[in-house]
Amino acid sequence: MNKRFLLLFLVTVISIACSAQHPPNNDDDIIRMGPNERADLVLFFKKGTDWKEILEFNRSVIGIPNENGSGFQSLPGMMSAIKIQIYGFEGEAINFKPNATDEEKSFLKKRVERSPLVYKIYENVIPEAINDLHESSDNKPQYRRPNPPSARDENR
Repeated sequence: MNKRFLLLFLVTVISIACSAQHPPNNDDDIIRMGPNERADLVLFFKKGTDWKEILEFNRSVIGIPNENGSGFQSLPGMMSAIKIQIYGFEGEAINFKPNATDEEKSFLKKRVERSPLVYKIYENVIPEAINDLHESSDNKPQYRRPNPPSARDENR
């Protein structure tokens, strides 16, 4: 009985020691995304923008086309992009990687601002909380600076 207990104890100690030597993998971190989660950059397309134009936007504005002509990859510094729809406007909520440089963020923002498909751009907002979407008479993209973080956001 004592030998079994000693063997079980040694196996447990060795298992704990082995797992403690390997830090947790950051790839396993949970990334929260959705219309009720804060996004670094939120953009909306002009009404009437069809799915083919949005696909091309994803491929060539916020993405880089693959050399073989099939598919695309995200721009450097970009972690995630999800499709959103608010008040009939289709858009994208984009988050940057935690280690994205200011240059990478600026590069992506400038590409979005230059797109003729983009109606309105927000920075550091919760998409679901946006309530000022409406058609304007000019066709220039509108840009809104970030709001100060709320107490709810500071607890995240």
